[in-house]
Parts: sequence; C-alpha cells; structure tokens
Amino acid sequence: MGEPHVVTLRATRDTDLDTLHRNPHHDTSATGLVRRTVRADGEIVGELESVREGEVIVVSLDALPAELGEAVRVRALRLFVDTLPRPVHAKPAGDAASVAVLERCGFRRVDGEFHRLD
Repeated sequence: MGEPHVVTLRATRDTDLDTLHRNPHHDTSATGLVRRTVRADGEIVGELESVREGEVIVVSLDALPAELGEAVRVRALRLFVDTLPRPVHAKPAGDAASVAVLERCGFRRVDGEFHRLD
C-alpha cells in the first residue's frame, strides 16, 4: 500500500478483530478498555487501545504495526488521543519507531514513561 490519503478510526467490531487476528472476547466493562480500528483508505490496518489505570488513561501502540509507516501511525494516534480525557500516558510497542510516533504526537518521556503534556 502506498501512502494513504485518508486515515480514520471507528469503534472496533468483532469482525474487525477477526481481520486483525485478535481475540474478540475482551470484557471492556471491567477494565475501561476502549478499542478503535484504524483504517487507511478504507482498509483495516491496525487498532489502538486505551485503558484507565487509576486517574490516568494509558494508550497502547502494540496493535498498530510499524510496517504502516510513521505518517499513518501519527495520524491515527493523533485522532485517537484527541478523543481521550487527560492525563494520557502511552506504552510504545518496544521499538524506536513507536517512540518517534509518540514524540511526534506530543508525548514526552518522564521517568521512563511517556506522558502527553497538554
């Protein structure tokens, strides 16, 4: 896939999880889990998740593959984070590319964790 023109998010459906080969049987009521399917030019390409941990919302990039490229990942994360209450922390997927995406979206490393400062 070349550089997409449109990156969108939608509430994740069980059929999206089938496409992404992920478990559709999470109990979102107990954990405050929020899932959004990421689409690029209408094609399902990944997923973003957040969960409330005490007073903080934590975002995970684990299901947003680095192969998508930084531009798609940044667009998707910005869309997602803009919908979340503050404060927001993030967990990178464990690679340098994820750290770059977080930094481009306004996250900064503080004591080993990534925080959105606005």
